[in-house]
Amino acid sequence: MRHKIMLFLVAALLFPCGQAAASAVKVGVLLPLKDTAGRGTVMVEFYRGLLMAIGVAREAGIDVDCYAVDCGSSDTQMKAVLARPELSQLDVVFGPLDAGQMTTLSEFCRTHKTRLVVPFNTPCPQVYSNPWVYQVGVSQELLYPGITNLVAENMAGSNFVFYHSGDSDERGLAFTSHLAQVLKLRNLPTTNLAAGGDEFAFDRALNQFRDNVVIIDSRSQAALSQMLSRLKAYLADHSQYRISLLGYPEWLTYTGTLLRDFYQFNTYVYSPYYRNPLSGRTVKFDQQYLQNYQQPSRVSYPRAEMLGYDLGLYFIHGLGQHPDTFDEQPVPTSGLVQHDFRFQRVGEHGGYINTFVQLVHYTTNSTIQTLK
Repeated sequence: MRHKIMLFLVAALLFPCGQAAASAVKVGVLLPLKDTAGRGTVMVEFYRGLLMAIGVAREAGIDVDCYAVDCGSSDTQMKAVLARPELSQLDVVFGPLDAGQMTTLSEFCRTHKTRLVVPFNTPCPQVYSNPWVYQVGVSQELLYPGITNLVAENMAGSNFVFYHSGDSDERGLAFTSHLAQVLKLRNLPTTNLAAGGDEFAFDRALNQFRDNVVIIDSRSQAALSQMLSRLKAYLADHSQYRISLLGYPEWLTYTGTLLRDFYQFNTYVYSPYYRNPLSGRTVKFDQQYLQNYQQPSRVSYPRAEMLGYDLGLYFIHGLGQHPDTFDEQPVPTSGLVQHDFRFQRVGEHGGYINTFVQLVHYTTNSTIQTLK
């Protein structure tokens, strides 16, 4: 019932989520919570998950004083919100969503020595100059080192086949180009295969004596499906070849139609998040969410309420238990349901970016495991 009451009070501009305590972790949520567009729904979902994390923290004996604020989308609205004296005492702020509010909120947090957690993929150049900023969603390029290390560690001895789809997918092309260069520098075998190649092209690209890891240069489901058809047709007459796939976070959204293919091809998907529907922790979260809000968790990638929950656990528990050494020692992450975090400082005077990435592995035994 507590969560439902708090959500109803979102109509007010500023409201406390619990009783203030002198030693409490003081949390701010500065997001467009009353936005009538679809993104407003996402913001409320994020907030709901954060409230669930606050409940867990309180059960663990951590006092939490939380203020949720509808900060609109403009810089003027953000400045008006930050004029309220209550917000100058916060320990951590989650927000903003809009890039136009980033400078004002970043400087406010620098002035008051408040940790600013940017949950979504909002551009945040301030992370390179403000030591109080934590950027959660980062560009694909910043994940490259982690991805290539995971690939090299888990697929050593493989033959890497770069499949050229003919699509104009800039991110897919950038990833495959980078990975090919790194693998060559590590003296790992690489070959190329064009989508229109004949049987002899497949013969030249694949290796009978190694595992073959095929990486397509497009994230689209159409390109992936076309490649799968070609691979299946080839394997029908050449069953001696062992083929695995390496793909993109977008592939997680294709499991409704391609899950059987993912299992068949021993597929690896790199991603900074993963919601395992078979996990007991996921099932428990979904049940608690339904009980709290009388509606099921909405299907999205990633799920905003789980992001709010995981960030709430990470920062509120960390600051509640180790406020003076939060950035110096790892925060326990055993209770997280969708995201994990690996914050690394950027430069001498910058903040932190989340470089966590994992491989979601769909095995030929029809099981799913994560490699971190």
